[in-house]
Amino acid sequence: MFPGGNRRPGPGGKAGAALAACALAALLGVAGCGSSGPGTPSWANALGSGVTVVPPGSTAPGNDSPGGVMVGVIDALSSGHVADFCRYEQPSVQSSCNATMSQVTPAEVKGQLPTFKNVRLAYVAIDGTKALIGLTGTICLPKQTPSCFTNNDPAAIFDSGKPFATLWSEAESAASNAYSLSPAVEINGSWYAETSSS
Repeated sequence: MFPGGNRRPGPGGKAGAALAACALAALLGVAGCGSSGPGTPSWANALGSGVTVVPPGSTAPGNDSPGGVMVGVIDALSSGHVADFCRYEQPSVQSSCNATMSQVTPAEVKGQLPTFKNVRLAYVAIDGTKALIGLTGTICLPKQTPSCFTNNDPAAIFDSGKPFATLWSEAESAASNAYSLSPAVEINGSWYAETSSS
């Protein structure tokens, strides 16, 4: 689940399915030690006890944090380095992602991947080994209607008063062409995009 949607597309060729699987995987943050305290947004308590809220900020790409995953996915998508997508997929699907990405042409990449304008990490909420990542900016998706969506509110969806578990379920079933939070999971100490439909 990542920029531009949270579901893998249906069949449509090796490149389309692989690019969507990898592209739809990615935006995350860093863990802290609780959701209450000075500077914590007023809506954070509604997420539930034990949920850590990470404020908007800069994060290096990588698997060390949910935000790092999201930044890595956006960097890979923006630069056209499609092989880099696979490191943000869960370990169980990385080898198939790598095999498929090695066969993708630049033309296939350009026609399948989302584009980004002024995209930044917003709030990230972490509950144990699950995280929800928010973004601000504009994301455009080829072959979608509407083709672009914009979010300017770093607290969007988080400030709805719903608990983390509800927001997680909604993020996993969100439409690909509308703003939604992006789910990520921690596996053996590293973070990855949550792209399963479970």
